[in-house]
Amino acid sequence: MNFIEVFLISLFCILQSIFGVGLLLLGTPTFLLFGYNFFEVLNILLPYSIIISLLQISVYKEKNFKFANKILKNSIPFLILGLVIVENIKDKINFILIASVFLIFFSILNIRNLKGKRIKIKNISLSLKILGFFHGLTNLGGSLLTLISANVNNDKNIIRFNISNGYLIFALFQLILINILFQQINFDYLKFIWLPVIIFILSQKLFKKMNNNFYNISLNIFTFLYGIYIFTNTIFKLL
Repeated sequence: MNFIEVFLISLFCILQSIFGVGLLLLGTPTFLLFGYNFFEVLNILLPYSIIISLLQISVYKEKNFKFANKILKNSIPFLILGLVIVENIKDKINFILIASVFLIFFSILNIRNLKGKRIKIKNISLSLKILGFFHGLTNLGGSLLTLISANVNNDKNIIRFNISNGYLIFALFQLILINILFQQINFDYLKFIWLPVIIFILSQKLFKKMNNNFYNISLNIFTFLYGIYIFTNTIFKLL
């Protein structure tokens, strides 16, 4: 990885450490733009996501894994299905264009949610099944995971804890399955695996001082604009 790629991973790790999302949500389309294929992107980003999720889970004194158990039961079978489908159609679809559409769509939903126009999800089990399939296909399930977590509990700390559990479970299963079935990891990607540890430790003071609602809105506005940029750039290249 070159300096720019390491810098971007560091930036996305900061976002993930503070907001709970960012590394996969923004890192996936970015590394696709660099020319990596879908499974290479997963092998680059998933180890960093696992480290941050473990660190986020470790700082919570009261740990409740009921939501994690629901993810294991409902999401993982459909995550596996999504990965198998991707392997068979990866040469026939434009991942960057799909990623840009979902970035735009879910950033709008999250902004509405943060402004008090909360989207109510009645069937959590069905939503987790959809989440698993969607994340397996795109690696962009972070926004949907955030929406579902916000419907399970209103406390921002519990929401973040549940998101961390979800990301950890998804990343572990994805990394294991990809390297068993599709593509072996390049250990050169792991040279900077110490980065998320340092970034997470340094970001905690900043997290405690932040107006969480304001910065989450800012993150989703940035995600929306980034999605627009990727979408228009891709469309112009196709024309």
